[in-house]
Amino acid sequence: GTYPGDNIRDGHFAGVRNKALGSQHLLSLPREHGNSASGTFGYLGGRLTVLDTGVSLLVPHGAIPQGKFYEMYLVLNKAESALLPSEGTQTVLSPAVSCGPTGLLLCRPVILTLPHCADVSSPDWIYQLKTQAHQGSWEEVVTLDEETLNTPCYCQLEAKSCHILLDQLGTYVFVGESYSRSAIKRLQLAIFAPTICTSLEYSLKVYCLEDTPDALKVMLPL
Repeated sequence: GTYPGDNIRDGHFAGVRNKALGSQHLLSLPREHGNSASGTFGYLGGRLTVLDTGVSLLVPHGAIPQGKFYEMYLVLNKAESALLPSEGTQTVLSPAVSCGPTGLLLCRPVILTLPHCADVSSPDWIYQLKTQAHQGSWEEVVTLDEETLNTPCYCQLEAKSCHILLDQLGTYVFVGESYSRSAIKRLQLAIFAPTICTSLEYSLKVYCLEDTPDALKVMLPL
């Protein structure tokens, strides 16, 4: 499927300058090496991508006022995982991602793409987008298929990702709630073994992870 701004491709725009992380508003954010991206964007827009995670932020042409330049960022929040909502039959389906800085004036919505691990062929999922408030609590932004004219954002669901049109930057996560046993969440097994074994005992580590690219990337440094 396509989504707004899909005609903008990486590298086919002017006025975007990739920069190393280090600005003041990035220093206080939880991040790991390789789990962040930042860049300076102008009127022509562009795209930020966190490599090997399936997470990206598309800034369409005209989203930033002409003559303005914003340094924008994406951060995968590993530290937030323990705080994510998991009450009852609700489960987390994507990484928690911060895009910012918050409070920017945007003339058009930006598109945040999150990978998810729901089997979309399962009929009994209720999908929600949640955002993290300043106090750290998670609040519902929208329930898919229940959008109205007053809904603050719009979500387009695909087989392994969700494209979210946002007017406000912040911290977001994609969750699902099952109202029967038919809802299926995709998982993957990651098996680690030492490259050199000096004894007869061979130790394996087996992890059961969500089936999203970021989940495996987080485990690789172990």
